[in-house]
Amino acid sequence: MEMDLLRKVSEAPGISGFEYGIAEIIKRELEGCVDKIEEDAFGNLYAHKGKGSKTIMITAHIDEIGLIVKHIDEKGFIRFAKVGGVPDHVLLGQRVQVHGRNKRLSGTIGCKAIHVMKEDERKQLVTYDKMFVDTGATKDQLVKYGVRVGTPITVERGVTELENGLIVGRAMDDRAGCYMLMEALKKANPVNRIVAVFTVQEEVGLRGATVSSFLVRPDLGVAIDTTIAGDHPEIGESEAPVKLGAGPVLVVADGRRDSLGGGLIANPMVVSWLTDLAERLNIRCQFEVLEGGTTDATAIQLSREGVPSGCIAIPARYVHSFSEVVSKSDIESGVRLLSGIMENPVPI
Repeated sequence: MEMDLLRKVSEAPGISGFEYGIAEIIKRELEGCVDKIEEDAFGNLYAHKGKGSKTIMITAHIDEIGLIVKHIDEKGFIRFAKVGGVPDHVLLGQRVQVHGRNKRLSGTIGCKAIHVMKEDERKQLVTYDKMFVDTGATKDQLVKYGVRVGTPITVERGVTELENGLIVGRAMDDRAGCYMLMEALKKANPVNRIVAVFTVQEEVGLRGATVSSFLVRPDLGVAIDTTIAGDHPEIGESEAPVKLGAGPVLVVADGRRDSLGGGLIANPMVVSWLTDLAERLNIRCQFEVLEGGTTDATAIQLSREGVPSGCIAIPARYVHSFSEVVSKSDIESGVRLLSGIMENPVPI
């Protein structure tokens, strides 16, 4: 496994709408490995490889959750808005990078010290509107550095290898998927026309996939993303039965917690094809019905006249925490499965 590449894509900045840093890494990495790379006006990257009568669109989103400057007070403290599904409880005390146009500044997220909180305040969750970013800079300095309303802020986190083949890092959702897709593109000899789309703005409404699927007009769609691994304390197996190290996940359905509305009901033909393919390749897989989230596959499925679609997800602990834990073996198996998708005829 190319840990240097995974580290590079995990640590690259790129909140939704500001994916420039990660996009440049992907373009450089795939140069010479695919037939051509294109970029649309929205920021999606399209890597083309192979020929054939059928077009398979495979997506991995390059954006990450993060923050954006909302207000700068007279002392230089920054109030922020959240971009994507950022839980308030993971923010306090995080180290951040403020991406000014002229300078990138380090900072930390602070709030009122617990010593001066009232008794009822101490018992409550500190919400993000009670927090601020402290870079040490004055307001005049921030203006000089190009920090203004709308400047992106990323949480500062590196990749660390844990025991038993596990890795923890920022934005594994979905930089792990980006890594898998790049590695499969390098290794596979497709029998189909593959259009690998590295989509933008997934975390704020599947926007990149919505745009790109209209352009690609695929015969079949597969989204690569992460999903919730529940093999840790304080969560029941029936809530999240997926486990690290047990293989990639074939998502059967996902969506809202109360009804699975607004999500994906994967095409049964696609699920069966992926299942049979995994068995032939001796890849162990898991299956999931996920309540509480969805992926680019939903947008692809609803494109134009409708596209048979499915989703392959990599198990991740602590999703959207800025310290997501994944398994090397799951990622390696995912690369093999993606290569198999590219190298086998589609059942349509």
